[in-house]
Amino acid sequence: MNQKRTPNPSKDTDRLQRSWHTAFAKQNYIIVAVAVVLIVVGFILMLPEVDVRAAPGGRYAPAPGPGAFDPVRIRVAPIPCFIGFVLMVPAILYVPCERQKDDEKTN
Repeated sequence: MNQKRTPNPSKDTDRLQRSWHTAFAKQNYIIVAVAVVLIVVGFILMLPEVDVRAAPGGRYAPAPGPGAFDPVRIRVAPIPCFIGFVLMVPAILYVPCERQKDDEKTN
């Protein structure tokens, strides 16, 4: 009369919930969000002007207008883009102190 013991599903889910971690901590996601916002702002600053009078229906005219070489587009807009892309590196590599201690305890 050998009966197999069935595992308790509540204990298994508790163990899984305690050991489950996301790839990044909250700080990582905040830094990534700031970097993405900076990149988007930089690209928005680089957008060309749409001359409604130049093209019928308000479509973009491929010929560069007088503002195509505006200093904001040439010099200022790449700065937030560059900062955003550079900020992605520490956002991915940053490990908070709490997570380091948790990882050391599990190993």
